[in-house]
Amino acid sequence: MTLTMYQADRNFVTPSNDASLYSSLVDDTNGTLNRGNKLGITVNGLIATVNTGQAVIQGRLVEVVKPENLTLPPNSTGKICLTVDLSKTNDVIGQAGTPEYSVKVNQVYLAVVTGDVLQDDLNNGGIVYQLPIGSFNSSTTTATVSVIKNVFNDTGWKDLDIASTGAKLWGTNPYAQYRVRNSVVYLRWRGVDVTNAINGNQIGRVPWSFRPDVEITGSASDIGADSIYPTIAYVNETTTLWVQVVANHMGNLCGSISYPLA
Repeated sequence: MTLTMYQADRNFVTPSNDASLYSSLVDDTNGTLNRGNKLGITVNGLIATVNTGQAVIQGRLVEVVKPENLTLPPNSTGKICLTVDLSKTNDVIGQAGTPEYSVKVNQVYLAVVTGDVLQDDLNNGGIVYQLPIGSFNSSTTTATVSVIKNVFNDTGWKDLDIASTGAKLWGTNPYAQYRVRNSVVYLRWRGVDVTNAINGNQIGRVPWSFRPDVEITGSASDIGADSIYPTIAYVNETTTLWVQVVANHMGNLCGSISYPLA
């Protein structure tokens, strides 16, 4: 059979099916939730204590139920990571369906990382994803730790779809990007040429799920590079970002605007 539906009568939904679904629903973002003590970290000598909290990692809900201690290596720098490791095997106690049944989950743990952080795509064949929740700097006997705030609903900067409008990037280090953080959509662009774009003024389109409910109009802030022209920008309910061309300049445009999601 080449087609299935996991949420179907009598079918099985595996943890990986579940994780794939949840990850897609949050735009494949990872981060801590506003739960418990938000995975706060304290340090005493070389002992770091990670407090309670929850995180979503590749669609998997992970929780530190009780504060947990980690020993930091001396004279080092690195990160404290919440790690999902699918190469591990969980331990099963008892028989499924009986009151004695329980699972010891070994596929998630806290780790001290002094080298590269591993961030595989667990929903596409990857094995290990490490979410940094703190960074540390240690001496022989003591350490300092800074909590890394992973905002769950932060997409990070992603490229706008400019191919559909005919706009082009031009010049040194150009970009046309969007970001969604705390239910606010941020747009920024630099070195954009709309000479051959639709109507001579369309830069690109944001994803449909981040469209405003009404047209957003405002003066785009000048992000300040030399010989780049700031613009007045608009985003309409069809997701198109377009600009009012300033002084007949249609190339090397720059600016940034933002709007809240309804």
